[in-house]
Amino acid sequence: MFKLDKSGLEQALGTLEAQVMEAIWEAGEPVAVEDVRAALEAQGKESAYTTIMTTMSRLFDKGLLEREQRGRAYFYWAALSRSELNRNVSRRVIDGLLASFAEPAISYFVEAVGDEHPEQLDALARIVDEHRRRRGSATER
Repeated sequence: MFKLDKSGLEQALGTLEAQVMEAIWEAGEPVAVEDVRAALEAQGKESAYTTIMTTMSRLFDKGLLEREQRGRAYFYWAALSRSELNRNVSRRVIDGLLASFAEPAISYFVEAVGDEHPEQLDALARIVDEHRRRRGSATER
């Protein structure tokens, strides 16, 4: 569920899930639960070990983390980069909007781009034209 009252990654994940993902990306290497708990604590975000462990297990179940067992501990790393996850979230949100509200969603998007970033309207038009050209050449085959 996309949370409009949040910002960034927290719109797609819970607050703690987003914080855990950020800590794992920052680490840049496989980390144990205690490593993530300590990293969050250093940022003033204290959570119990078991809470972090459950959150990381949930992120693994969602396919956002990978893990391997080393001795008695699991070591985790991100299955996707920040940009890959951002693209996936954006794609899911837009697909959901288009499935339910295609015309108003497209109309509002163009309006919002025009209001907030008018210089991007030409770029948007080029993307639409390029997509039409590709579709046209694909249907001619």
